[in-house]
Amino acid sequence: MSLQRLIEDHGAVAIFLGAALEGDLSLVLAGVVAHLGFFELPLAILCGIGGSFTSDCLWYALGRWRGPHFRAGAIYRRFGPQVEKLARRLGPWQLLTARFVYGTKNATMVFWGLHGLDLRRFVPIDILGCAMGTTAFVSLGFLLGGSAEALIGRVKRVEYLLLAGVVVGLLVLLLIKYVLRRRRIVPAAVDPGPDRTA
Repeated sequence: MSLQRLIEDHGAVAIFLGAALEGDLSLVLAGVVAHLGFFELPLAILCGIGGSFTSDCLWYALGRWRGPHFRAGAIYRRFGPQVEKLARRLGPWQLLTARFVYGTKNATMVFWGLHGLDLRRFVPIDILGCAMGTTAFVSLGFLLGGSAEALIGRVKRVEYLLLAGVVVGLLVLLLIKYVLRRRRIVPAAVDPGPDRTA
């Protein structure tokens, strides 16, 4: 089965799962593929909203049930202080900013679950945030799809474009990982430790 047929037959499921498991890059790629005509843009946005909201609810539930455990984890220690600072300033509306501030989305859902935000308040605010974030990222991909089409002409298959997106995404992730690792190493290297001469 060709990739084109796979996307045509199962694209909606792929977008849903990509939005739930990975997030932003999957949504951008969904917009590119929608631009190339494999499925409709509104369908890509709706599936992305569904996947994002499902993922958010799972992290929120984990915060409710296992909040202290996740608060002690590396991800929350890394991004939690930023989430807490924004939460103090914006309250639950901080849920809207989480998908636009790198690395804070999952920590945000755990935070609000941990702090017992009522589900009846969490759901409408988070759905609005999912709609805003998904529309922005899918639309960005849709616009990038137009640029790619203008550069490489009308394409019949999307394999090369998807491969390029995956390669760029991996390079960006590796760069982020390298920068984060360097930030952890440098303070440790300059820390003189306790004074043993006293």
